[in-house]
Amino acid sequence: MKHANLAVSIAVALSTLIVPTSVFAQPNTTSIVNHHQSQPLVEYQALRQRWAASFLGDVTIPFDDTLKQTVITTNNAADRYWSSMLTDPTRTSLWSDVVLDAQTDAGKKVLGANIRTSYQRLFDMAKAYHLRDGQLQNNAELLSAIIDGMAFLNQHYYKVGAKEWGNWWHWELGTPKDIHNILVLLYDQLPPQLITAHTQATRYFTPEATHLGAGPGADVSSNPHYRLSTGGNRTDNTQVVILRGILDNNSAEIEAAIGALSPVLAEVTTSDGFYSDGSFLQHYDIAYNGTYGNVLLSGLGAQLDLVAGSPWQATDPVLKNIYPIIFKSYAPLLERGSMMEFVNGRAISRPKEQGHHVGHLVIASLLHYIDGAEPQAKALLQNLIKTQITQDTSFDFFTSIKHVGNYQKAKVLVADPEVNGEQELQGFFNYPAMDRVVYRGDDWSFSLAMHSSRLGNFECMNNENKQGWFTGDGMGYLYNSQLDHYHNYWPAVNRYRLEGTTVDNQVMADCDGQRNQIKGGRQTQMDWVGSLHFDDIGAAGMMFSNWNNTLTANKSWFMFEDEIVMLGSDIKSTTQADITTTVMNRKLADVGNNKLFVNGKPWQPQLSHTMKLRTLTLTNNELDDSDISYVFLKPTTVTVEQQLRTGDWSDIGTRSGQVSADFVAATIAQTAENDHYAYVLMPNADKEDVKDFIEEMPIKVRRNDKLAHIVTHKEQAITAANIWTDQGVKVTNQLSAFSKMAVMVEKDDRELKLAVSDPLQTQTMLHIRLHKPVEIETDIEQRLQLDGQGNLMINVVGLVGQSYVFTLKRVAAD
Repeated sequence: MKHANLAVSIAVALSTLIVPTSVFAQPNTTSIVNHHQSQPLVEYQALRQRWAASFLGDVTIPFDDTLKQTVITTNNAADRYWSSMLTDPTRTSLWSDVVLDAQTDAGKKVLGANIRTSYQRLFDMAKAYHLRDGQLQNNAELLSAIIDGMAFLNQHYYKVGAKEWGNWWHWELGTPKDIHNILVLLYDQLPPQLITAHTQATRYFTPEATHLGAGPGADVSSNPHYRLSTGGNRTDNTQVVILRGILDNNSAEIEAAIGALSPVLAEVTTSDGFYSDGSFLQHYDIAYNGTYGNVLLSGLGAQLDLVAGSPWQATDPVLKNIYPIIFKSYAPLLERGSMMEFVNGRAISRPKEQGHHVGHLVIASLLHYIDGAEPQAKALLQNLIKTQITQDTSFDFFTSIKHVGNYQKAKVLVADPEVNGEQELQGFFNYPAMDRVVYRGDDWSFSLAMHSSRLGNFECMNNENKQGWFTGDGMGYLYNSQLDHYHNYWPAVNRYRLEGTTVDNQVMADCDGQRNQIKGGRQTQMDWVGSLHFDDIGAAGMMFSNWNNTLTANKSWFMFEDEIVMLGSDIKSTTQADITTTVMNRKLADVGNNKLFVNGKPWQPQLSHTMKLRTLTLTNNELDDSDISYVFLKPTTVTVEQQLRTGDWSDIGTRSGQVSADFVAATIAQTAENDHYAYVLMPNADKEDVKDFIEEMPIKVRRNDKLAHIVTHKEQAITAANIWTDQGVKVTNQLSAFSKMAVMVEKDDRELKLAVSDPLQTQTMLHIRLHKPVEIETDIEQRLQLDGQGNLMINVVGLVGQSYVFTLKRVAAD
């Protein structure tokens, strides 16, 4: 290996560092303590040690075999970076494969990203220097190489006066976080002037805890505007400032950072942040609980953890709101260790941020909040974390977690017999602010992604998620015991054939079809998009118009206890393109024997692919609770196809790597004569369950047309309806609807229990007319007005798409 003596080059680099006394006129600069002081203040030292422990672990807890392997892996990576580090005095980069070029347009475009990659490699080297029992622990030559690398980057690239070429994020958030992590780990080993030069550089690029685009170099960046930071960007923003404060012994910066955290938990009604229903949006109108949301969750938790018990401990009671947010915005979206893909945005195109990867990051973030929770919330949180870790039998949480400190916390938690780890969350969860629905059954979950005039359909940014065209067009996800179903799914799946979607088969170019605030503008033709929550069941629907308004359809999902009824009607296109509804497009399991049964008989792929179907069942002999069945409520012509598909991550994003998988798909060709569909998804239902279902046929479709979709579940005595018009539609014998709405009615003797919602989120009153005399029995929020002619008006002001449940009592005739 090449470990050159770097003493001379380090001395030269350090001698040329420019360390201005002040980059901006800030009141807090006077409180900076000189790094040459013999004894740093104990409070700052304690915070540095606490932050370092998150990467290095608790020294009182022995490393187990997994952590020992982590030490080996980190040392091997550090040794590779060290061996390949350029040391020639004429170098312009630290590594030949990470070119730093501030001269050409092409080089400037990626300069920020490559500077960050360079610091990340130095960070790996810094961890190897300190991780116990590693071959590089306390290696003086390794330390010299790190110092040389940091001095070089600061002298030539990441320095006061530099311009933010390319993506602003690398300069203002990503790179300063990495720099500060290195400085914290090596605080006692680094030359004081090197620490000061770097903190002055991060202060130049990110001077404030609340704003981005605040440095002089931002004028050439991808976002040159001075702006308030929000969501995950805010917690990144504060992390830069708080760590700089503990490095510079600067109390004012620590206080500014902690004081800027509370707004991320403030309930919002537009743009970025958390909504009352648990939605989290970033980039104005993209559902992002899983990725940007976790940046916020992780950053907030880590910073609150950092200052707990210190003179800077956070005291704003608003920060306690994180606990209801966790159980509303995260718990329903975690499925056996995986974060549901429909809230991961463009990260679905990253091989290292697939569902289980993101899920594990969220779980690790939740660990930060255990110690600060009240007893009841603490018990629920511990159970949630243990459940998610232990139920993920496909991907080992403990081999994926990055921070040694969190690993140790999780190990203790999982081993605790007082934490049962059997938190089975079931029921219906809807998120009107982000047009998302989750229905959690017994050993399965179904999620649904829609969009509207209020929410973007998908995001393609920085060449990521290039083919996410239809992911927000009513795509349904089914999670069952095939835990790896959505792993390596996106490069291989036919992106024109996503389950639940109806498309008109236009050929799409990369990033085509975006309808969001940043790109293309929202889809103004889609106001009727919403959902309805009624006890443990629910419904969703949308009056759909595709990205360029060449295709329209009314689409509904009615979610009962064991079945999901899917209806479509009035499917029309203004072009001659073929229209296809995808019923199923399932990636087959790698284990066991996958079998497909059509109309109860084994399917032979060599037979005709297009046939009249009543039932379709997919089974696997080695995976319990993995059967999936579909029942078509009338015999329907369906095309069934099994195909080995191969794709590359580069097809959809910026990374590369080929993946292959077998898929079985079932699709319906929609025509002017066949402009509708009606089928039932039955998770975990085998052939016998399907046979019983058809014999009993508890589902009756009362209406599937341009006026309404209405379904009755006879066994549950529930009628559910999506009403597309305000012209008056009979829902049951007891009532008619005269507003655009979603409504469910449960009849019990002489009582009617109803739930309604306004899918437009703009109406003030919903109008129902009762055909028989009733009186109001329950009206918790006093929203009902009933006149003598049976006209019931429901005030929906302030509900923003959420449901209102009430009961009416039949009045006996005189």
